Amino acid sequence: MSLEHLIVRPATEAQAREVILRNAAHWGVGAGVPIESYLKLCAIFLQGPAAREGRLKIWILVPEDDPETPNFYASCLTFARGVLTLQPGQASPSSSFGHAITSVLVPPQHRGKGYAKRFMSLMHSALAPHRYPNLLKAPTATDHPSTVSVLYSDVNNFYARCTPSEGESGWSLQKSFTTTWSVAGASIPPTSGDLLPAVYLSESDATATLDSDDSNIPGDLLELQKNDPTKTYFAFAPTSPLNDYSATISKFFLGELAVPSWGVKISGRNDFMTWVPFSVPRLQLVVTRLRATVDSFPVLLSAALRVAQEANYGGVEIFNVPEHLREVARVTGGETTERETCLSAFKWYGQQPNSKTVSADVFWALDER
Repeated sequence: MSLEHLIVRPATEAQAREVILRNAAHWGVGAGVPIESYLKLCAIFLQGPAAREGRLKIWILVPEDDPETPNFYASCLTFARGVLTLQPGQASPSSSFGHAITSVLVPPQHRGKGYAKRFMSLMHSALAPHRYPNLLKAPTATDHPSTVSVLYSDVNNFYARCTPSEGESGWSLQKSFTTTWSVAGASIPPTSGDLLPAVYLSESDATATLDSDDSNIPGDLLELQKNDPTKTYFAFAPTSPLNDYSATISKFFLGELAVPSWGVKISGRNDFMTWVPFSVPRLQLVVTRLRATVDSFPVLLSAALRVAQEANYGGVEIFNVPEHLREVARVTGGETTERETCLSAFKWYGQQPNSKTVSADVFWALDER
């Protein structure tokens, strides 16, 4: 099939079922998950917070003369999320929508023919019709026009080559790091923060804590702006729907295993850490949001390591430890490496048709998990 005769569009109900089956056979089986289990997990997501109000969509690449075919060439899922953006000269962030893209898949028989690049190049027009209108090749656009779209790449910078038009960029990689503490290798030295009262969080407590913390995110962006006022900053909020997404995956794969807690908080303060148990490849606590000071971080980390030890997990993992906590991470035994998989990437669209901002001048803040 000629690439010029393909369009991108939302899947019909029948096509959506086929996408889920394909994903189960590829992503599920590849992760050691039986197809039936993967299908059950998808059913949970389709009813969950991330899918409400039409925010979850399945997109496919199809021939323009046979748009309802079950034999489509590529597919992906998108989640519309609230996003806060702070541009140079702004005194406070503005609110709009962004998109997270996941489960990009081309069937084996169609690989190596340019379908993936064509599909993702057209997705820019589906997500940001105000910036890249293309009614011929993306006749149906999202209900929530996108200011920025993000994805996590396991194919290095491939998505940077998926461009909306000549001379434009695709999804730019943002350098990201992972810090891990093994239960056996961590060393938490005594600090003045040891007297801080730490309280473990239930799943509902973690959700409430994240909901309460959303009001602090504008301040986070303003602090970043002080360090470099020439850049544009963005962060997704609210946070709890994404945490719910991660927690759902965690509970599903843990099965009957009880989760001891879903985070820890310093009583009377805004300092907290939320997490989900996740297998990467050995089961460990993966932190989904961290807000801490130099004094409170060791207390929160110690509590997380205690949970990991008691549950026989391997340790604790944090994406992109905040700069002011990196030295604490080092002295407590954290090992920091640049990520080689699950690479953070984004494409900036802006809110106006003629936005001149390019991705090199944009920073994705609070990219924790």
